[in-house]
Amino acid sequence: MLMPPFRIISFALLLVTLAVNVSMPLFRVYAADAGLNNGQTALVLAAYITGMLPCYVFLGGISDRIGRKPVLIVSVFCSFLATLVITILPNVTALVFARMLQGVALALSMGTGTAYLTEVLYPDKNAPTKAANLASLSTAIGFSGGALATTLYLLVDFQLVPPTYYLLLGITFIGLVLLFTLPNPKPIGGNILRLPYFPKGSFPINMSIAICWAATGTVIAIIPTQLAKFNLTPYAGFCLVLINWTGAFLQPFIRKNDPKQSVRIGYVLVPLGFGLVVLGSHLGQLWVILSGATLIGLAAYGFSYVGGLALIANYGGAQRARAVSGYMFMGYIGFGIPAIFLGYLSDHVGIVNALLVFEVVISALTVYLLRIFR
Repeated sequence: MLMPPFRIISFALLLVTLAVNVSMPLFRVYAADAGLNNGQTALVLAAYITGMLPCYVFLGGISDRIGRKPVLIVSVFCSFLATLVITILPNVTALVFARMLQGVALALSMGTGTAYLTEVLYPDKNAPTKAANLASLSTAIGFSGGALATTLYLLVDFQLVPPTYYLLLGITFIGLVLLFTLPNPKPIGGNILRLPYFPKGSFPINMSIAICWAATGTVIAIIPTQLAKFNLTPYAGFCLVLINWTGAFLQPFIRKNDPKQSVRIGYVLVPLGFGLVVLGSHLGQLWVILSGATLIGLAAYGFSYVGGLALIANYGGAQRARAVSGYMFMGYIGFGIPAIFLGYLSDHVGIVNALLVFEVVISALTVYLLRIFR
């Protein structure tokens, strides 16, 4: 075997998440070429959710039924197709189909990849923990890595089809070949349908991740348009990098904290961070926006995410997997829906005013959730 199985699986998760945002710095450019407003642009980006949620909810147990290897191969192939589509047709119509394929790929790969890693690392007694850490690191690097690579290239030479697309196609093809060399453990069986479960006491925790990822989705969908007003379009990718990496790389330290305390810290960080994003958008100051993105990231993929996941897993008991599914479901709903609403609102009242409305809403929700969270 060319590589140890756990490295190939981690590489596959990296490839899936690289594809999700490799074209993110050009989202607004494609939308502007098609004459789309902010609301329509947010709707295009939400196509990612329409591909992901049905698979995530209704096919949650598919790898238990048919095996990890075929599901992971299909997910990476969907990522390859998504990148191929936007490379051949760099326009907003192709972006819709690419985003849907990316959503399918992510939904199929996340749970499958973590479970697969656990199985290939067995009989290591710490296999589940190591698998979760590998999956978390691979996806954290991937979600921002593609956007960062494209951003850095666009700063040198602005193109609608940057070389990063071709590079990703090449390494994804290599990843597909490597996946066929993996062992194929016998499926453990079970129901394909695995509906989310919301245990008692989980509401404020689920809402915390929904708010965090709503802030993330808003930054991705709307802030690039505001940056364009100040001729800062190529820098949009840095917002995503800071949102994903600041919290993700601090996860090993955050895991040592009390989960409830971590969630409380996350509650405070999001409105503070988004407030800076609003201020920076008003002043046209990139460093203020990036500072806000950093604080949002500390919560969205750090304190709120790690603390909330630990609490939900505990509250779920025997239904832990379904409880975690419910937690992620709320996060992805938050990621997609508010950004669409704010996109259309910004077309009527302006971007800064729409962002200010969102800041007021999440601040009020934060005060309420802090009061009821025990």
